[in-house]
Amino acid sequence: MEYANERDFKYVMQDTSHVFMGGRMSYEDMITWEEVPFKIKAIVNKYFIGKEESGLAETIVALEQDDFRYQILKQLKIKIKAGTYQMKKSLFGKEEEKYISKLYTLDEFMQLAQAEKRLVTEEFIFSKLALMAFSL
Repeated sequence: MEYANERDFKYVMQDTSHVFMGGRMSYEDMITWEEVPFKIKAIVNKYFIGKEESGLAETIVALEQDDFRYQILKQLKIKIKAGTYQMKKSLFGKEEEKYISKLYTLDEFMQLAQAEKRLVTEEFIFSKLALMAFSL
């Protein structure tokens, strides 16, 4: 069963220069959803499906810099929006756990994923210009 908060992270949107995809989309979702640009479907089908991971978030967390898929994602200039839980002082001086959402480059996200246990992958952002320049 898929929970509502899980569906909140499964979407595809576009503007004039970027494609935004929800952070919980599986490779199957990417291939079957009509809204996903064909170039992304082709890249996922050719280079990512068939590995042990079921989605891009899992792949990036387990990725090494000598992996060819790392080079592909760097070429596509992917950015990842992710959230972490951090302890912050409130206005009254009390320590509270706050959810902080931030945009990361691929390298920054990979470093964060190694250090952070409670990382929430919210969104993947692909540059349309980089997608156009990528040849299959």
